[in-house]
Amino acid sequence: MSNSMQKPFFVWLKKKLRRIDPEEVMALVTEGNYTKIFLSDQTHCMVRTTLTAALKKLPPDMFIRTHRSCAVSIFYINNIEKDCLTIGEHPIPIAKRYYKSVFEQLNIIE
Repeated sequence: MSNSMQKPFFVWLKKKLRRIDPEEVMALVTEGNYTKIFLSDQTHCMVRTTLTAALKKLPPDMFIRTHRSCAVSIFYINNIEKDCLTIGEHPIPIAKRYYKSVFEQLNIIE
């Protein structure tokens, strides 16, 4: 395992623990009491946890919270506009309260 790889985490899936590498996670979105974890292979997992609790298990320098119900991996952001960003073809909202924080966490060359 190289130094650039992040420590994997595990989620329950059909009575088994499935290993997920943080590099595979594109976005996390809350739905009620659950958080949906979208993966780079176009699949997703549902876990019974809050977005805040899920983010505590992931590398903080890899994930940016864009909304109270959404966080994204910086590695999958394609474009950013004033109130949304895109991951693949999917628009993700950026709430006003998170806008400054989103830009502070990006490596921007001006």
